[in-house]
Amino acid sequence: MRNFYIFFYFFIFFFSFQIKAHHKIYSAKVEEGRQSIEWRGHFNLDNQIGMDKEHHQVFETENSWNDHWQSEIEFHLSDKENTSLDFEKIEFQNQVEIINKTNLFTSLYFSYNFVSSENKADEIEYKLLNEYTNSSVNFINNFILEKQVGKNSSGSTEFSLSNYLFFKQQIFNEVKLGLIGFSEFGKISDFNSFQNQEHQYGIQVEKDFSFLNSEFEFALGFLFGLTQNSPDNTIIWNVESEF
Repeated sequence: MRNFYIFFYFFIFFFSFQIKAHHKIYSAKVEEGRQSIEWRGHFNLDNQIGMDKEHHQVFETENSWNDHWQSEIEFHLSDKENTSLDFEKIEFQNQVEIINKTNLFTSLYFSYNFVSSENKADEIEYKLLNEYTNSSVNFINNFILEKQVGKNSSGSTEFSLSNYLFFKQQIFNEVKLGLIGFSEFGKISDFNSFQNQEHQYGIQVEKDFSFLNSEFEFALGFLFGLTQNSPDNTIIWNVESEF
């Protein structure tokens, strides 16, 4: 409970400065007994008024029931061009690990997302999570399918892809570096043209630290947009604590 209050104060601190993501790459590993709380977000920097300063925040809790199954609940807040900071959706997620080798891990992921807006449909997400690790690097790949369901649903299933290459050797003072990227291709029945797809790639640094006798994992990244439909730049962050 102590970690929860510390984490809450972190959230309020950053929120008060308007550093307002759902940018996340999911590990394929499931660790029995793991419980955590997490806050992550993104903040867009763009020369288009509709994209500039958009931000999205996620508050998440996770629990591993055994060595191959874990569940998560996520609460999403967003601030876009025509809305103030608003509650957007709740996601109920389950992940099942199906391959657990020395260097290779694979999991299946399912999420049902209750969208709060009256004009938007709920969503379901399926993901194939892959992870390869050795003494030098860790590579994570997520294949993602998302579809609207229920009232107001429209369109076919959409496909996206995310990748993270993490280098285990510290660059300085226990800070480690990774290359990270997110791609959204559009509907699988008819991919968008390249400039109408969203592709963002960049770097991310990670560091573990202690605060008030609690351990935290902190990640901060900077993404570059590669297409017209992508924000020019995006700052992403993630703060996580296990308890």
